[in-house]
This record gives sequence, structure tokens and C-alpha cells, in this order.
Amino acid sequence: MVRTRFLILTISAFLLGRGPLWAQYDKVAALGSDSALTPIGGPASSPPISTDPYDLPDLRPTGMLNDQLPQWLQFGLDERFRVEGSTGTGFKPNAATSYLLNRFRFGMIVQPVNWFKVVAQVQDARSFLQSPPLGPPNNVRWDLKLAYAEIGDAEKNPVWVTAGRQLLDYNNTIIANSEWRNQARSYDAVVTNFHVDRFRAAVFAASVVVPELEGITHHQEGNNIYGAYGWITRVLPKSSIEPFGLWRVAPSFAVEDTGLKSGHLDEKAGGFRIRGTDLRNFDYRYELVEERGLVGRDDIQAWGTTMGAGYTLTWLGWKPRFFTGYDYASGDKSPDPGVHSTFDTMYPTAHDRFGIADLFGWQNIVAWRAGGTLNPHRRLSFTAQYLDFWLASATDAAYNTSGGVILRDPTGRSGTHLGNEVDSYAWYEINRQVHVGAGFGYLLPGEFINKLSKGAAYTYPYFVIEMFDGKRVH
Repeated sequence: MVRTRFLILTISAFLLGRGPLWAQYDKVAALGSDSALTPIGGPASSPPISTDPYDLPDLRPTGMLNDQLPQWLQFGLDERFRVEGSTGTGFKPNAATSYLLNRFRFGMIVQPVNWFKVVAQVQDARSFLQSPPLGPPNNVRWDLKLAYAEIGDAEKNPVWVTAGRQLLDYNNTIIANSEWRNQARSYDAVVTNFHVDRFRAAVFAASVVVPELEGITHHQEGNNIYGAYGWITRVLPKSSIEPFGLWRVAPSFAVEDTGLKSGHLDEKAGGFRIRGTDLRNFDYRYELVEERGLVGRDDIQAWGTTMGAGYTLTWLGWKPRFFTGYDYASGDKSPDPGVHSTFDTMYPTAHDRFGIADLFGWQNIVAWRAGGTLNPHRRLSFTAQYLDFWLASATDAAYNTSGGVILRDPTGRSGTHLGNEVDSYAWYEINRQVHVGAGFGYLLPGEFINKLSKGAAYTYPYFVIEMFDGKRVH
């Protein structure tokens, strides 16, 4: 039933895509896929940018409008249409669903002088044919996505400041905008940016915006993150070093493994990332994060690491690229209070890093990954990958991408193997504005899931059309 329904929805999406509803895969979003692993985006991103002509002419109604306007006033349009479905939801054999997602954004940039600009963007995110309850993240209707002012010229001045509702997309693993979600993520923040020679840095105070079904959303008082993020280039060949420090506070946070007791969070995180590209066709990344502080009366002692490498055979047709990766995030060894060792993933861009099915997050996990990408056409890419998931601690839970508990066995007797996932997906650039993509993810549950649930395999197919036109509003 779900397969028939999904097929009908996919055909409908294709027909709509031929009409006025167009969309483009956002390369800014692609960076969140696994930006440290590839120069452009990641295994699940659109094809590499090419200087060759597109197959079809541009479709730029907003761009044509901007051509007639003064340069100090520009508009940007972003439209995304996605049909997706799943079977085995909750690892139950008869649980299946499919629905449509649409996200519309319209923004404006007012820049009367080089050193001052104001950016505003509205967003309407909705689902169709989805079973209730309807709410975030798929449904956030007519929200204020962006509204900030920037003082200083980012191209010429060593210091500039942005204040208001904006995006923070410094590190896709721990603080980013999670663009694959239908409403994505915004922050109410003040950011001071520095750029001197080969050194860049951002110092910020921010509160993540809590999505609501309707009306202008707001952040939660007392739920804040402060930090400094740096980029240093030309120390290592074709590489950057990115040190960072974060301080997160929240009025309520789960303390014990039961998730029933909560307390005030006061957490400090420090770490660094090193990444390099185009090193004789190699690219690589490595990141380490340590977390300390207090949650309630418990001491925080958690850490996580991620690493990966890729190699592109540039001299072969289709330019095949092979990649591999490893992720680890600590979990609680014992349910006893006193020490909280479950890694806090904070605000990541989760899509694709742990498989396109997006079942698991960077908490109490060990994940291995390997795959490859082919480019049979300058505007077309195909990717396939294999992932192997394990718990870091058998007595802690398996967590989803939002930090919620999926399954838990505090006795530790259900093993640690979560399962194996196989993904395949493709992206095609129709023209400069319009991209289409499709993918299929399949997770075969392991011992841990089989013992604590019905053990049904999980499938996730999708088809997406995206468009960006006009001035980039971000």
C-alpha cells in the first residue's frame, strides 16, 4: 500500500515540477551534509560546481526583477518540494507513511552603503497528506526566518557585527542550521566577526529559535549558547584548522538515563577540527570535542570524535570518488547518578552523516561508513554508501538526531549492535536555479533493536525539487 501511494506521490511531484513549482538543491545546505569530507558538499549533495554550460537555460523570474531594481534593494526566492515516505517506523512491521513537504521562502536585502545592510526573510513550511498531529518541524506556517542587521563590510573590514535572527552554520557536527529539515533552524543572536590575513573568527551569543505551528516563533528564555569559532589557513597545505569553544546553558535538561529527572544545564565544550581538500586528489577531516560542566548535580564528562577521508580518481571518466568515515560519541556506562557521560550533540546538521534515513544522532554511538560517488555527467552525480552502527555503551540508549531516546536497556543485556544501513541517491542540476534529487535508505536492525522492538527493517525513499532565484538571502 505504501509503495503504491509513494509511487503516485512521486509522479505527482514530477508533474508539479514541470509547472510553476520549481526548486533547487541549496549548496549552502549541501555543505551541511558533510562539508568537511568533500570540497563542495558531501556524498549526499548536488554535483560539483562546473564551469561548463547547463543543459537548460536559466529560470530566473526574481533575478529579472532584481535587474530592474537598484542594487541597494534585492529579493531572493527559495522553494523546495519533497515527497518522502517510510516503512518500519518505530521498527514495527506494519507501520508505513508517506506525505508531501513544501517549503517556501522569500527574502529581501536592503544595503544602502557597503558597511550596512538589513536582511529579512519569511518562511512557510507545510506538509500534505501527513497523518496528525501536524506541527514542527514539518509545519511552521508563515514564520519570520531571518531578520538581522549587519554593520561593517565583510569583504573589506577586519571587524563586522550581525545582530538579530540569523543562521549560525560554523560546524555541521555541533552548531549549524540543519537545512534538510522542513523548517530548518534559526538563532536570535549577536555575532562579532573578525578577519585578519589567514585568521578568521566569530564570537557570538545566541538562543535557538523554538519552532511553533503558526505565528512568529521565539527562543526559550534561559536556553542559550555562547561561543567562539576560529578558522586558520595556510598552516598546513591546503587545509584549515578550526579551534572552537562553546558554553551552553539551559533551564531543564535530562540528568539520569531514565530521562525522567531533569536539572539546570551548565556545559562547556572545547575542540578543534582540521580539514583539507585537493591534496593530490585526497581530502580529509578530523574533529575532537570534549564536554565538561554540570547538569543538575551531575558532573559532565563526555567526548566525541569524527574523522574521514576521500580520494578522487580524476583521470578516469565519471571521476569516481571513494570515501570512508568513523564517528564516536560517548554514552553513560552506568545509570547511577553522579557522572553524566552521554555526549551532547547540541545543534547539528544531521542529515546523511549517519545515513540518509536520519535515524541516529551523534550520542552514545560508534559508526563506520564507506561509499563512493560517480559523476557520469557534469551536472549529475550518483552516490552509494554502507554504514555500520553500534552503541558506545550498552547501558545507555540509542538516540535520534534531536537527542531523543529511541530504545534503552539499562541492564546492558541487549547487545550493542544497532544495525547496518545501505543508501543510494542522485542529484541533477537542470539549470543554475533548479535541481532535482532522489534517494533510498534501508536499515537492517541489529541485535539491540531486534531484542527491544519488533525488529522490522526501516526504509526511507524521497524525491526532491529545489529552486533558488535572485539574491542569496542567508
